[in-house]
Amino acid sequence: VIEMILQVQRQWMYLENIFIGEDIRKQLPNESAEFDIVNKSWKDVMTKLHQDPNACRGTHTEGLLENLNKMNQSLEAIQRSLDMYLETKRQFFPRFYFLSND
Repeated sequence: VIEMILQVQRQWMYLENIFIGEDIRKQLPNESAEFDIVNKSWKDVMTKLHQDPNACRGTHTEGLLENLNKMNQSLEAIQRSLDMYLETKRQFFPRFYFLSND
């Protein structure tokens, strides 16, 4: 469970900075809506974990692992869509090839 929390956290932190901007939200509205759902779920999970400082009790909540797996799958799909979007932009603007996805 802790490994999945760390994995979701890494992806969420990366995508949060991207989806704060209005430009990407306009260009990828479906992914933005999906990210908003994951964002709310992630913040709910973190609030619950913060309320109980005992790691064993906090990470053994029923349904937590399944919820984290769903969030991870959604974040991976959002990342793939973002990568495809960036690739299409690179085709129109070759100078973007010098920019990494990170």
